[in-house]
This record gives sequence, structure tokens and C-alpha cells, in this order.
Amino acid sequence: MNTLAAQRIGLIAGAGEIPVYFAKKAHEDGLRIVSVAFTDEIDARLKPFVEKNYSIGLAKSGKIFKTLEEENIKDILIIGKVEKKMIFKPQLFDLETLKIMTSMSFRTHQDKTVMLKIIEEIESRGFKVLDQMEYMKELYPKKGVLTRRQPSEKEMADIEFGFPIARYMADQEIGQTIVVKNKTVIAVEAVEGTDQTIERGCSLGQEGCTVIKVSRTHQDYRFDSPGIGPQTLERMVQGKASVVAVEAGRIMIVERDRVVEQADRAGISIVCI
Repeated sequence: MNTLAAQRIGLIAGAGEIPVYFAKKAHEDGLRIVSVAFTDEIDARLKPFVEKNYSIGLAKSGKIFKTLEEENIKDILIIGKVEKKMIFKPQLFDLETLKIMTSMSFRTHQDKTVMLKIIEEIESRGFKVLDQMEYMKELYPKKGVLTRRQPSEKEMADIEFGFPIARYMADQEIGQTIVVKNKTVIAVEAVEGTDQTIERGCSLGQEGCTVIKVSRTHQDYRFDSPGIGPQTLERMVQGKASVVAVEAGRIMIVERDRVVEQADRAGISIVCI
């Protein structure tokens, strides 16, 4: 990021640790950030690391665009979790957001379809949406086992069984996480998100489940960087899962040292495939 030190970037920030991680790293590297956070909580956490900060709800896209235009921002990073259920609450949308949503001529609210339409709208206004991976490559681990504990033969068999299924489900825009045990799919992620999928899967499968997280074949890292973090590991510990397998170089691990420590303490194996 040092080569971009003179550049001002707009950060549109959802929930989670990644927006804060990026803002802190950008600040250390001298990158100037103007943040628009969807909640006051994230806004407060970003404030120490950004040049200017605003807290504007996700459904107020008109205000978000106007703010970034007034700040003379051209390049934007969209980082952090967005509550998927928001798309079912049109009563919260401002007129600009309603206009974007009603302009969609298709009958689907799939994540990718909605986000591509939103990016199209953003870029039609003269902004450029940047690739998250380009700015945070260090968060995407390469192939290998990150923990002290290696997966057993049985667990590797579950991973090999589940990986193509997980990729298929991801490419169908259903979800990017599945829970497997004894070569049986116990749970598939849908609108509820990764952590609740793990909780449900481990509840059904009981002790010793394998969690698999993948990217889509054509993952668009401008708006979606799938990942795991400390909260994911906490759900696995609570559910007595034994392994999490992630796609190497394409799934981010947030707070990796902390996540590996959690896994080692619980005897969980983290495998990058």
C-alpha cells in the first residue's frame, strides 16, 4: 500500500473485524481513508485510523453517494459483513436505494446478483470499486496445515468428499460453507451465515464434524471476501467440531494467530486445501 500513500480511498464498512484491520493497516502505511460505516459501533472503531468518518445506514445509499462525492472520493473499498435479511426490509430504504432495487428486472435477491447491480450503480456515478484481496493478500493463507494437530485419514476423507459439494453450493449462490460428518452433508449455509450454519450442523452431527468453506469459482473480491475468524472458531469449539478446511489462497483468515491459538487449544485442525 505504500505506493498509494498519497491516494484517498473511500471505505464502505460493514460489520466484523476486517474493516478495522484494513483501516489500521492503511493508517500505518500512510494511506488516507474516508470511511462510511453502516453502524455507529463500527464507525467508532474506525475513527482512530481514518482521515474522516461518517456513520450512515446501509439503506441510505443516496446519502452515502452524496457524502463520497462531496469528499471527492473516486476509489472505494467495500469491506465487512452486511446483514442479508436487510433486502427483505424495503421499508427501511431511502428513495435512492428503492430506485436501485426496483430497477432490477429479475426476480431474485441472490447476494451476487444484488451486489453486482449495486456495484454497477456505484461505478455509473464515476466511482471505481477496488478489489479487497489486492489490499490484504496476507490474509489468504497458502496450502498446508496451520495447526499443531494434523487431520486424520477419516477427516481428510470427509474434506475430499465435501469440497466439490461446497463449491457446487457456492456456485449456485446458496452458501459457501457446509458441515460434513462420515461423508454425509449435515448442514449447508444459506441466508443465516457461516457461524449459525456451524452451530446448526454441529448440533445435528454432534461431536467430530468437519467444516468446509470455499469461494465461488468466479469469486468477485470487490464485494465479497469469504473468510473465517475467532468467532467462527468459537462456534466450532462450542459444537465440538474437529476440523475446518478452507480453500487455500482464496479464503481469508482474520486474526490468524488468535484463530490458530484457539484451534490448538481445542485440538481442532485448520487445513488449507
